[in-house]
Amino acid sequence: LDPLPSDWIGFYPCTEKATDPPFKVEPDFWAYTCYDSICRDLPIQDAVSADTVVFSDATLPPFGGGGTALHKYIADAEAEGGGCYVVLLNKFEGFSPPPYYNLCEGNEIMLPDKSG
Repeated sequence: LDPLPSDWIGFYPCTEKATDPPFKVEPDFWAYTCYDSICRDLPIQDAVSADTVVFSDATLPPFGGGGTALHKYIADAEAEGGGCYVVLLNKFEGFSPPPYYNLCEGNEIMLPDKSG
């Protein structure tokens, strides 16, 4: 892959894989590949092609987690029952509404059920 600074990582409920088209909604939470800022206007040579990113509510950028009408905190997802999530690397191009340009489908992860 040839990443751009505007590429981003989104977490989608696994049920979104079966929709037509797949992943046609906003992710529950997300961040740009630079993680802690809005990096979509950085020069192309600043794109990160490999790194480790740890998502947590304490470090999730405000625009990609809870506090917005479209997104939630990880703790909110767990309080709603947790469950299976798919990690996607997406491309931001053109208009913002989904579906986005899915570059790479990552692993499925399980968030714990903390509803009880």
